Amino acid sequence: MIKMIKSRLSVKVFLLTLLLIAVCCFTTYSFILQAAPKNYQYDIEDVDLELSFLPNELSGVKKEYAYLWLEPTSEWMDEIYDNEFELHFFQADGKEVSLHDINQLVGGQITDFDKIEKTKTYTASFIDCDSIYTLLVTRNTAKHTQTEEAIQGTLPVLCLVVLLGSIISAFFYSWYMTAPIKKVSILSKQMAGMDFSGFCSAGRTDEIGVLSDSLNTLSRKLVVALSELQEANQKLQADIDMERQLEKQRVEFFAAASHELKTPITIIKGQLQGMLYQVGRYKDRETYLAQSLEITDTLGKMVQELLTISRLDTPGYTCKKSNLNLSNFIIDRVTAFEDLFMQKDLTVEQSISPEVYILGDMQLLQKALDNLLGNAAAYSGAGNQVLIKLWKETETTTLTIENTGAHIPDEAISKLFEPFYRVDQSRNRQTGGTGLGLYIVKTILDLHGAKIEIANTIQGVIVSVQF
Repeated sequence: MIKMIKSRLSVKVFLLTLLLIAVCCFTTYSFILQAAPKNYQYDIEDVDLELSFLPNELSGVKKEYAYLWLEPTSEWMDEIYDNEFELHFFQADGKEVSLHDINQLVGGQITDFDKIEKTKTYTASFIDCDSIYTLLVTRNTAKHTQTEEAIQGTLPVLCLVVLLGSIISAFFYSWYMTAPIKKVSILSKQMAGMDFSGFCSAGRTDEIGVLSDSLNTLSRKLVVALSELQEANQKLQADIDMERQLEKQRVEFFAAASHELKTPITIIKGQLQGMLYQVGRYKDRETYLAQSLEITDTLGKMVQELLTISRLDTPGYTCKKSNLNLSNFIIDRVTAFEDLFMQKDLTVEQSISPEVYILGDMQLLQKALDNLLGNAAAYSGAGNQVLIKLWKETETTTLTIENTGAHIPDEAISKLFEPFYRVDQSRNRQTGGTGLGLYIVKTILDLHGAKIEIANTIQGVIVSVQF
């Protein structure tokens, strides 16, 4: 029992409330019993009217016969007014005397009745005495009232009613106070177990209701905070995975770059040593010096492209964009490649929409476009065409460069934008390709938020760029 009382708030509230209500009820009963008003049937003004004739009657008698008027008057008031009034007689010095013998003091003073309801004070004298006496009538304070007697008579029933009322009141009060607290306790336990699906509906506007609403709000905010934390963790994990992927790509890139640089350097070194020692075929120095120079040019291009990639991949690098007339820009670059197209015996057809503007870095876009036009010229056979189109739709600007007479194996298309990838190693040696051109193009277009795709067509190969 004691353990249950200690562990249950509702039991504690019930017992405490029962005790307080019982104590308050019995305390109130005691005060009512003590302070109950006297239920008098007659007004004191009625006696006042009767008393006003008594001084005149006393003035015609001797002092020793005063009791013959005072005692009958007192008895008459007791009989007529149901003992509700008392007659008092005082000497000139204010001391009360007996109604039976006015020469005998009874120990009272006239001032004793200042706070008691009483009639007017009347003066009286006797035929054989010059002393002045005072008489008045007061309420009989010793008389028990009917209310007091009724309250005392109902004490047993009242105790039972108070006890039952206290138990019922304490029960409903404890239920009213602890029911929402139990809901709050259940919700807090769920939250402690990281379960935020619960909801505390107190339906009140007092402090307990505010506590319930605050706990509900806290639960919702914790759900949002945990959701945001999970999203942040997922994003962080994605960033970590991306960083690992980039680091892996960097390692692979530098490994590939080292390999690509090592091969031509080894070739140049071998040719120079052969020419230096005049070994076999290397005695023809002019031929192999020209080859070494060609390889050196290829190395120079590769180094320049590696420097470009290093600059573009620098963390925090941003391109300097401006409002660029893409239509005029493409026409200018195609014009710059006219000699190369003529040497390759290629026909160029243009369909360029006028006044197409984008936000872009002209120098970077020039490098990207030159790479695409150079590839179109390098990988198209004589007598074929290069088709260049530019048009603008609602929110998209599209540029296509198609070179006929070419074809890329389907399994190679997804690898074209990888660094140092070549579809045909021997052909790339003839054209002087480094395998970095398309990688640089994609990096530049990514900085501009553009997309690039390469696909085979019926006529050849098409490159599509969307800004």
